[in-house]
Amino acid sequence: MATDAVDITIAPHSPWWQTLWPLPWYTVCASALAWALLRAREKSAGAPVGGDDDPRTDEDVRTEWDQAA
Repeated sequence: MATDAVDITIAPHSPWWQTLWPLPWYTVCASALAWALLRAREKSAGAPVGGDDDPRTDEDVRTEWDQAA
């Protein structure tokens, strides 16, 4: 959005600007796609994330977070 605002208000006439200004939009789309693919891969691994099947208790998870902090 910031690059679009610059494009509208300043309207740079550099030849490379027409290629560069949509780059943040492409980056957002690529990041969302990468996140979706990695999340699907993580879920397909079959590792339980929580719930009754999780061998770790809530206390173990809290301890891990406290230790990381």
